[in-house]
Amino acid sequence: LPNDQFLCRPDEFAAWAAGRRGRKMEDFYRWQRRRLDVLMDGDQPAGGRWNFDADNREPPPKDGRNHWPEPLRTPLDDLDRQVIAQLRPHTWGVEPDGTWATDRAGALARLDHFVTNVLPGFGPHEDAMTTGSWHVGHSLLAQYLNIGLLHPSEVVEAAEHAYRDGRVPIASAEGFIRQVVGWREYVWGLYWLRGADYLQRNELEAHRPLPPAFTGAPTKMRCLSTTLQTLHDHAWVHHIQRLMVTGNFALLAGIRPQAVHEWYLAVYVDAVEWVELPNTAGMALFANGGRFTSKPYIASGAYINRMSNYCGNCRYD
Repeated sequence: LPNDQFLCRPDEFAAWAAGRRGRKMEDFYRWQRRRLDVLMDGDQPAGGRWNFDADNREPPPKDGRNHWPEPLRTPLDDLDRQVIAQLRPHTWGVEPDGTWATDRAGALARLDHFVTNVLPGFGPHEDAMTTGSWHVGHSLLAQYLNIGLLHPSEVVEAAEHAYRDGRVPIASAEGFIRQVVGWREYVWGLYWLRGADYLQRNELEAHRPLPPAFTGAPTKMRCLSTTLQTLHDHAWVHHIQRLMVTGNFALLAGIRPQAVHEWYLAVYVDAVEWVELPNTAGMALFANGGRFTSKPYIASGAYINRMSNYCGNCRYD
């Protein structure tokens, strides 16, 4: 039976992709917006533009403090504790503290908290990294979508209603909705279109093992140490830390793609193979030679220095 936790079935995606010379996410996203009637004013995009990404690339505030509401926490119950006890011998990181909901009611409460308190400020610092906040302005909702505690339609509707009611600026609403109806669904479609191909590819012939820092050894690289400590403490870091810190380092260092893939699956609370594998092998490591992205996402320290406060006190220049 088709999976009902998505807004575009694999056969619909395949039909969209058939015969296209290029399969850009932006083209798919606009197609999704039109057919789902999301953030549309008639046949035109709300706000007069399809994409407000250029407005959402500010570095973190220079004071280094946490300017974003703290995530909700739910007290652990007896069932939570039983599961934690069963998993404890097999896991890495601190024990759960109630940050991540384990039922539908908790997931809905976090959706409401995000839309009401966090989404208004989501956009500008969407790509920012700072030692002052592990979550910045992100939704922390992907894992609930990925296991079925939330449905993408209700998440998108909540964000659009907040924009229509004047509670959220268009850049924040559009940037978040693009992640759900655009990027998430695009990766889902690509996984089923080319699934098994991703796991075997190693186009750049990278064969080094995981660096010790990825499994608990200390490192004096502040961008890596901060990101990995956050991952250890919360089982989550946001997309730029995944792509431009851990992914960028693994690409530069020539780490074997399959080793990075297995590590990502093991340490992230929201990791499911359909989303993690294309992003790791295709986007972060360029292991499939451009079948997912047009270029390697490889960068010097200048990008990290611009988008974070990691570099000022780092051992390395």
